[in-house]
Amino acid sequence: SLQFCCDNKVAMGRMCESTLACDYGNDEVNERTRQIFDERLNFRVARIGDVAGAEACGALKNVIALGAGFIDGLKLGGNTKAALLRVGLLEMAKFCKIFFEGVESGTFMESCGMADLITTCYGGRNRKCAEVFAKLRLQDGSSDTFDPEECNRLWSKIENDMLNGQKLQGIPACKEVYLLLESRGLLESFPLFRTIYEVSFLGKGVASITEGIVVMDRQINGTLIVSKL
Repeated sequence: SLQFCCDNKVAMGRMCESTLACDYGNDEVNERTRQIFDERLNFRVARIGDVAGAEACGALKNVIALGAGFIDGLKLGGNTKAALLRVGLLEMAKFCKIFFEGVESGTFMESCGMADLITTCYGGRNRKCAEVFAKLRLQDGSSDTFDPEECNRLWSKIENDMLNGQKLQGIPACKEVYLLLESRGLLESFPLFRTIYEVSFLGKGVASITEGIVVMDRQINGTLIVSKL
């Protein structure tokens, strides 16, 4: 699995990095495989053995990017988006630890984790389309809820109008994550994933995206305190 935090910038000769996730059980073979892709000047490749973690990051970051697009559509600014990315990375890590055996914490600090999340939440198609989704829902000046069927129609229209036949990876990933968490009774433990789904598909008000951004969990005198933006 080769995960990028770049796109056409590689062809343009701009410095990018990537994570190669593989483990052939032989250090020499692993390093030779890495060297096939590595170009020290402009395309720097690091290898990790955590294949499941790298691939899961590649899917989950697209869900968080939908939330980033909602933040941009609401014009809430960089501080709010930074908070969303922080919480998003934590929920990605928690999700992977629960559902994938052997996932390593360090994976989320690699290019396939934090770096890919950042670039996707600032420039990817999921973020861009989610921003349009938010703006279209708010264009009448209201943040009222939408009918779920209207949400699905709006996503389809945005895909058809903006992606030239491509699809949003965040849409199916968001649905699958929600259903999996729901089946395990874990939705309350993943407020950001839950809120992104509710805004995207249940018609919850776009402005409620900040409800999923938990700033701090701590205990005072044995009582759990949860703060939100």
